[in-house]
Amino acid sequence: MDFSPLLRSELIEKRDYQISIADSCVKSNTLVVLPTALGKTVIAILAISKLIENGGKAIFVAPTRPLVHQHRSSLIKFLKLNEDEICELNGSIPKQRRKELYRTCRIIISTPQVIENDLEFLTEIKDQFKVLVIDEAHRAIGNYSYVHIAESFKDSARIIAMTASPGGDVKKINQIMNNLGIQNLEIRDENSPDVKQYIEGIEVKWINVDIPVQMKRAIEKIREMLNDKLEKLNNFGFNLKGNSRKELIEIGETISLKIREGDKRFYSAARLRSQAIALDLILEFAETQGLLPLIEYLKEHQKDEKTNFNSIINSVEFRKLYDELISLSKEPMEKHTPKIPKILELISMNNVKTIVFCHYRITATILSNLLNKNGISSERFIGQSDRLGDKGLKQSQQKEILERFREGSFKVLVATQVGEEGLDVPYADMVIFYEPVPSEIRSIQRRGRTGRFSKGLVYILVTKGTRDYSYLYSARRKEFKMKTILKGQKKQHKLDEFL
Repeated sequence: MDFSPLLRSELIEKRDYQISIADSCVKSNTLVVLPTALGKTVIAILAISKLIENGGKAIFVAPTRPLVHQHRSSLIKFLKLNEDEICELNGSIPKQRRKELYRTCRIIISTPQVIENDLEFLTEIKDQFKVLVIDEAHRAIGNYSYVHIAESFKDSARIIAMTASPGGDVKKINQIMNNLGIQNLEIRDENSPDVKQYIEGIEVKWINVDIPVQMKRAIEKIREMLNDKLEKLNNFGFNLKGNSRKELIEIGETISLKIREGDKRFYSAARLRSQAIALDLILEFAETQGLLPLIEYLKEHQKDEKTNFNSIINSVEFRKLYDELISLSKEPMEKHTPKIPKILELISMNNVKTIVFCHYRITATILSNLLNKNGISSERFIGQSDRLGDKGLKQSQQKEILERFREGSFKVLVATQVGEEGLDVPYADMVIFYEPVPSEIRSIQRRGRTGRFSKGLVYILVTKGTRDYSYLYSARRKEFKMKTILKGQKKQHKLDEFL
């Protein structure tokens, strides 16, 4: 593919796989599956520049406003268009003004919700749009806005969908491709011949962590309380085994139906189900996060009178356990929260720029504070929403933290899920998973934050005998299945054989 005259080609590193994939995107509706940090945005820009070089417009949608802002910056950097031709739209801009911008701008970047809300007047100029780019395309299922937008533009615009992973379920992959009108699939991973030279490699190590003896006793008591609730629920005709929270979520519909039918006994079942879910969450914290995050989690929910946690936490049995936990928390961390000392050890031993991913904000807060107390410069990187007295970060604050991390102002970024998907999180030499995540998408995104310019290290902390192990193997199994499905789809141009 020849570069478009719209492109600032001197700024583009000429990677064969990016040029080849962009060429495919120009020719047909394409789903691009490419690991984090290998330049999906550059591929989209290469394709956009060709598709609108002789006139026409483009729409670029991304799921969050920080991502939208980031993509606009990239488009301004790489395209020879005036900045006022590359427009970032959000819901705070009055609708009439947005309507004007759709007519005057060459490239529109926005969240899918804004574009979906504006489809009524976009229809009038639909034929002017030559390309629709959909970032984080694994979201294009069910009733998500991406689905409605693609339906509106599939007859007039080239559709380019991008993701690090569409998921490990064949039906979901099939649904994404059908929803977006995809005809072609471009897949690369770390082992693809045309990609290998641009990846320094990632060494992944699992670190097994034992549950301390006193913590193990506390976990057993919580499990006994949970089993008691499950037994009482089974008296209502259920067959709960306590193997997953999914069981408890699924019986909710049956309980609601029975209540609507007038069976008042099931009000008790509804209460028991809510209490069992609360206990299962408490158990997960105890097993995978350690005592310090568990105590903060319990304190947080003690303040929230609207949840079913109160009836659990304030019971006589649990209050006795809670007092024991508070007493245990005064002991050295090795006796109750062993993952944190292990992280301190890994960071001190390697002495490199590091990202630690935590599933829970509470854990990220505790860990960041402890790192700083131990002389390791750290910043917490969380989402924008407020949580029970814990204010989120504004977009400007997120941007400022990432920029300071990029410049080396501090050594460790402690990030929740907001650091996994899409945002231009700077390169790190080492990534630590505080816990495994069951999602192959999130696992791939976490790993992708290292190994860009030098060999990367990934450590995954796994607590023995807990759901950490099932989550770890679940993500690995789904990732392997996803790659198998996608390779089969690439060869056969159909997914039916995997059903």
